[in-house]
Amino acid sequence: MSIKKIHVCIIDDGVCEDEICTFKNVQIGNDKVINTFNVCKKNSHGTGCAKVIAKHAEKDILISSVSILNRQCKGNVQSLCTAFEWCIENDVDIINLSLGSVFFKDKELLLNAVNHCAENGIVIIGATSNDGYVTYPASFTNVLCVRSFEKKGVKGCVARYDTNLGFGLFETQGSEKIYINGIEKTTSWCNSVAAPQITAKIINVYEKGISPIAIRNMFGNELLKINCFGIDWVSKAYVQNISELIPEWCVCKIINKEVEMPLDIADTVITQKADDIKRWLEAGKNIIYIGDDVIDYASSDSYVWSKYNRIQQIHYNQIAQQGISGVPVIFIKGVCALKYIYGLEKMFKEKDYHAYSISHSILYELYGITYIPTEIPDVDEISNFIRNELHYKLGDILLYDISGIDEKSAAKNVKLSPDIILDTAEKNVTISSEYGSRTVADSIESVGNYIIELLEEEGRENDEQ
Repeated sequence: MSIKKIHVCIIDDGVCEDEICTFKNVQIGNDKVINTFNVCKKNSHGTGCAKVIAKHAEKDILISSVSILNRQCKGNVQSLCTAFEWCIENDVDIINLSLGSVFFKDKELLLNAVNHCAENGIVIIGATSNDGYVTYPASFTNVLCVRSFEKKGVKGCVARYDTNLGFGLFETQGSEKIYINGIEKTTSWCNSVAAPQITAKIINVYEKGISPIAIRNMFGNELLKINCFGIDWVSKAYVQNISELIPEWCVCKIINKEVEMPLDIADTVITQKADDIKRWLEAGKNIIYIGDDVIDYASSDSYVWSKYNRIQQIHYNQIAQQGISGVPVIFIKGVCALKYIYGLEKMFKEKDYHAYSISHSILYELYGITYIPTEIPDVDEISNFIRNELHYKLGDILLYDISGIDEKSAAKNVKLSPDIILDTAEKNVTISSEYGSRTVADSIESVGNYIIELLEEEGRENDEQ
């Protein structure tokens, strides 16, 4: 009985067939796949990645190439999504991705494509930005994010937590010696070279059905106590007896109670009952726990997210980022705070402003708003985490739901005074700033446009100074 070769796809600027024998070699242009593509240069970046993989892979592999970059090494997010779909249709096992985007508006489209790959059992290895910024899709939980780093006495690959990486795989080997056109070349030390180095290591431990969770644990010294920082991995969720709490704007699809056998369809259970978590894990489900207890369930098979995960994420943050003083801070309070923090973030996104939103309500995590637990006594830890998130995610505006917390404490948490305060009521909103207060009718558009006016006015005054 023959053993199936591992099908590895390099999504890059093409692999030269004169240097590497490819199984399939295609190019994507105008969202269409063009077959038998072999016009790339011998020294293309993709060829270098393929050489590194072939050099270190110990198992039998098939290498395919999907070229999505032009000669200036530029591409677009839609081409990358098309490449992911090609990988699904062509039974790819592992994707090497030494590219990505730091533009926040690319996140949603890429997340859906990545999770579709994960549902089909594809392992994705993605390089993060060499500048350290949060990179899509590398930062997603269902992607094995890679960075090169140098640590005395450490060789090879290690798994560790990192604020702007999530659960990263760090490669200490650095640069690589490869032969192109018969001449030995040494690659630069960068994340895009670390990615194929780690891809080869994953090939060597790969078995059909292996998950990112299992792979991270293989390269960690022990079972990682938590295996996700956010809930970006959810596809379809079943809500256990708390449907009334779940927003219509939820970040994932909620399985309707009327659906026959909803648990067979759902990959995740959202629950407030800590006692039920073990049962759902044994059933093979991922968990989102939005209860009050600080649980610390560890699983080598399923994602488990809870308050504990965010507490640990904030604790693991080691960097005190100071360079965000120019980011406008907007405090939002009142009975309609949720409506406005969610609505304004969406409106600002449409206008190309990246608003980073935070709240002290765990339920808000289901809206895509970052939950900040109140159990953390160290204000500096909270401040450093928020500042890092803003910096590494290239945030333009901070929206802070301060419901249940006073303005003075909120200011301490971010170490910044608010530029604007919104007091939301059922029928109107009071907007306060250094220019005074104005009450406007209940309208996301009206409030958002006035905030933009205020921020632009402040910007003009700063330019004049």
